[in-house]
Amino acid sequence: MRPTSTITAIALSVAVLTGCKCNNNKQQAQEEKAIELDSSQTALSIIQEDSAMVFDDTNTPWVKENFIQKGFDWKGFKLISFWAEDSVEKKPVTTAPDFYTHYASVLKWSPDSSFVLDFGSYGGVVTSDSNGKSIVAKGEPDTEVSILYPKESKKSRILFSGPALHIINATWADSSQVAMLGTLDTSVNGNKPDTLLWMIDVREHFFRKYKWH
Repeated sequence: MRPTSTITAIALSVAVLTGCKCNNNKQQAQEEKAIELDSSQTALSIIQEDSAMVFDDTNTPWVKENFIQKGFDWKGFKLISFWAEDSVEKKPVTTAPDFYTHYASVLKWSPDSSFVLDFGSYGGVVTSDSNGKSIVAKGEPDTEVSILYPKESKKSRILFSGPALHIINATWADSSQVAMLGTLDTSVNGNKPDTLLWMIDVREHFFRKYKWH
């Protein structure tokens, strides 16, 4: 009788373990589906929010001024990616006394002066135009975009790219969100340059990137 009891016990154990495994797999599948659904809903809410908040705001004249395209329409920009950073690394920076004056054309101060978007001082060469006004010529092939924290004498890099990227201009939508317009040269693939628009929340470290279609 003992062998039979042993076999029965083993069979019951296998059945219990199999049942637990199936339940765990089912629970895991449900959790993964919930996460996927939540991500889809999040993406949809962001797109809906942007269509109302970003594509119909006071920055329209600014974009029209910097965007050389006949028949401009906000609907031509489509959200292609978005992401959030838990934090951004701040590094100490020492600027020359005349830094903010000489590089003024590539520096954009937030309305409350807490942040400065720097989209052109990296490798930039300061020269003078015919009127003696300082202008910044690109000296490095690469492009770096940083956020400066004047009160802390620190900065954080938020974007770095090779020579294919050219930042046209930037403006602040409010005290924490900055809009940045640029082009990405894709002629290597026989395509026209892509026109890109970034919306960056420098307080929440939330990034959105749009492409003109």
